[in-house]
Amino acid sequence: MPNRRTILQLLALGSLAAVPAVSAANRSNTDPAAAWRNPGAGEKDPRLYSLAHAILAPNPHNRQPWLVSLEGEDSIILYFDTTRRLPATDPYDRQLAIGCGAFLEILSIAAREIGYEAQISLFPAGEPQPLLNDKPLAHIRLVKGGTKDPLYSFITQRRSNKETYDTKKRVSAESLQALLTAEPTETLTLSGTLSGTAQCEALRQLSIQAYRQEIQTPLALKESIDLMRIGKAEIAKYRDGIDLDFPGIGAMQAMGLLTREKMMTPGTKAYQQGLEQYDPLAKSASGYVWIISNSKDRFAELAVGRAYARLNLRATALGIAMHPMSQALQEYAEMSAIKADTEKAVGLAPDARLQMLARIGYASLVPPSPRRGLQEHFPT
Repeated sequence: MPNRRTILQLLALGSLAAVPAVSAANRSNTDPAAAWRNPGAGEKDPRLYSLAHAILAPNPHNRQPWLVSLEGEDSIILYFDTTRRLPATDPYDRQLAIGCGAFLEILSIAAREIGYEAQISLFPAGEPQPLLNDKPLAHIRLVKGGTKDPLYSFITQRRSNKETYDTKKRVSAESLQALLTAEPTETLTLSGTLSGTAQCEALRQLSIQAYRQEIQTPLALKESIDLMRIGKAEIAKYRDGIDLDFPGIGAMQAMGLLTREKMMTPGTKAYQQGLEQYDPLAKSASGYVWIISNSKDRFAELAVGRAYARLNLRATALGIAMHPMSQALQEYAEMSAIKADTEKAVGLAPDARLQMLARIGYASLVPPSPRRGLQEHFPT
């Protein structure tokens, strides 16, 4: 049976129309988990090997906003896919830029595994403001000489675990310290707090308030509904977005429990259940971790993405589950008060920016999120 979180998520966010089932002949091209199995196997070009891993990077709403092209014999050009924006919840492309930074870090780690160093030049055509654009985001050149990174082993095991965490097993102070241990940087600060502190309780409550605010903001809610992939057929067709599937989902749709209208109508039982969906997730958190940058430019956003990718991989190595709680950091008007309270809760300095917030704990393993496959990221 699906757990309460899954059911409430479905009820909260609605449904999409059924799509045709994927035929057996096409499954090899639409298998949502194929990219996670032996990425880069058989690739002789180190760029393709590295890119096959990079597309597994964490990114907001699983938009996978990456386009790449190969240049010469050793270079890659990375572009932002402007068709994959999140205008309601990420109006300035900040979160998507962080996702692109995570892409660059996973690529770099994979290149080192096969003896290459990724020399990365950011924004060769200039820093894009106020939105990301279709100019090159990064120029990447692979040169011989990379040193293996121990985090490589965890790339295909990494997850954003959105389940309820085990409240009987708590992250220790020693484990939190190990998680936050990182290469020194002058531009970023990694911090965290554990259950039992006033700070952790404040972040729990703010996480709940932020999710509810997102549900109560029609454009933000619709954005999530539009990106839902419900059931195996839709997940296989799109291989991105918010994937939801469990036995009996068709029956729920047939009974009218998954209609958009009900989920978007305040006062209905389904809408109220949706508002409460994040309560058990936040309350089960064993702690929170966050990343602060001391600048607010695009370079900082990419640096945060690289740092978060490593943080997520270290969590995987330590057996710690991690789930970004980004709603409280979103930059639209309806979220501004909660965002300010969240910044106050972590002690944000005036000129700094709170870039990432995630809950941590222990939980059962979950399957990987869908990926569209490497060929989908080359411009047609």
